[in-house]
Amino acid sequence: MRENLDFLIKVHKLKETTRTGWGIWRIKNPETIAEHTFRVCFLAFLLGKKKGLNLKKVIQSSLSHDLCETYAGDATPLFYYQKLDVRKKKDRKILLKGIRLLEKSKKRRSQIKFEREKKSLLKLVAPLEKDLKNKIFLCWLDYERGFSPEGKFAKQIDWIENLIQSLEYLGPKESGSGWWEIAEEKVYDPLLLDFLAFIQKKFYKRKIKVRKENKDLENILDFILSIGRLKGMPRLYWLIRGVKKPETVAGHIFTLSLMAWIFGREKKELDMEKLLKMALCHEITAVSTGDTTPYDEILPEKGKERRKTLEKLPRLLKKEKAKKFFINYKTEKNALLKLTSKLGLSLPKEIIQLWHEYRTRSSPEGYFLTQLNVLAVLLQALLYREKKKNFSVGALWEWALEICDDPVTTNLMEEMKRKFY
Repeated sequence: MRENLDFLIKVHKLKETTRTGWGIWRIKNPETIAEHTFRVCFLAFLLGKKKGLNLKKVIQSSLSHDLCETYAGDATPLFYYQKLDVRKKKDRKILLKGIRLLEKSKKRRSQIKFEREKKSLLKLVAPLEKDLKNKIFLCWLDYERGFSPEGKFAKQIDWIENLIQSLEYLGPKESGSGWWEIAEEKVYDPLLLDFLAFIQKKFYKRKIKVRKENKDLENILDFILSIGRLKGMPRLYWLIRGVKKPETVAGHIFTLSLMAWIFGREKKELDMEKLLKMALCHEITAVSTGDTTPYDEILPEKGKERRKTLEKLPRLLKKEKAKKFFINYKTEKNALLKLTSKLGLSLPKEIIQLWHEYRTRSSPEGYFLTQLNVLAVLLQALLYREKKKNFSVGALWEWALEICDDPVTTNLMEEMKRKFY
């Protein structure tokens, strides 16, 4: 348990590490590595399901693909753009067109990057228990080398997410041909090629031809663009508590998904695929409702008073608590129905059911994940407390003690006590 907790603490760095390429482009408040991973995983879930792949495998491959950057940093753009400055007209033209490399040079740089990231990942997972260490490394290696259909699919999805983000940040004109050329070089799966066609239609208003069975990809793209807003949505609880540049909703979902993988392995009776999908879906309602706290209705209007209220665990009568839960549940469900309404028949039903089981704790996976979620929040608070010693975490400890009763989560709590106190 100690090694698992230390691993999580190290990986939390990815929620604060911005992606290098967007820094070169002078994007304000660019996405972090964790936020990028969140949307790659959701693409893996939705498109992997349509493709008929092993969803547990493709999500885990996506979830692990940038863990190496905990130590290595975001290395890819450095091999191509490190001497360029977007503020210079000449360099800007180069960036728009993309960097041309000879095949020999491309392979050499790719191998250097691979070895650097492999070394970083092995350092990160070295203290972990053997089975978990091997699993994470093999998922990453599958993504890098494409040993399975799931690994190949995850790699292509990563390039597609990069392309989408470039279009969102820079627009179709500024985004340039560079990202498109990379996507067209790297993406070869027929389903994903049709998905690229819908990206062209969306951002360039072009007429396209795709297979009839893939017409629903247009709605999947719209959904993916919608949940992309979670990358820039700071968690309200931390804002009220006075944290500057706190984790985002997407960053939190990344953490919980990773915790579901690490600690869900210890619960053999749980369905790992379901647990991972549930973690990805558990807070996407924030796209429509904005991020919330469980106590929004009773929080004072003034900032200092709101902060003081959340420093303690607000107590409600059982009847009030039930009424508040029902109101919040109804609001969030309506938001989720609207968000998923164009995804066909099976996907909305599955996403809403996953969310429902989490919110009501009505399945073994939902019951366990709600406990992990509390501990994800508590761990983040403890890390903020490391930076700001007067940051109160007592209310979150109370919450955790009330919610957590599973041996895995109670053991994790004990380890957190030893680590931080």
